[in-house]
Amino acid sequence: MAGLAGCSGGGGGGAETTATATTTQSSGSTGGVPEAYATATSLDGTQRNPDSLSSQEAVSYQEEPKDGKQCSTCRYYIEDKNGDGAGACAIVAGEIAPEGYCVSYVEYEG
Repeated sequence: MAGLAGCSGGGGGGAETTATATTTQSSGSTGGVPEAYATATSLDGTQRNPDSLSSQEAVSYQEEPKDGKQCSTCRYYIEDKNGDGAGACAIVAGEIAPEGYCVSYVEYEG
């Protein structure tokens, strides 16, 4: 399934623009995740919209961290809600590994 790996931008200003620029329609009513994540909120309170998600391919999602950055420390990460170890992202489709990474990463500072 296509999905965004938990972030937007690369570190600060302009992150919202970057997320918007790479947004695509996702397939399925939940954006490729269990219902508990469909419209859940991320670490920073961003609500997930299953109709406006980037694909994992579009954001170069990978299941390993990069340069110490990983999805579980991104502002857009939605923590595991069903005990399977995976989470989701407010701006990327599909399930997201907490140790994953994508080019939309923005560190959560909350």
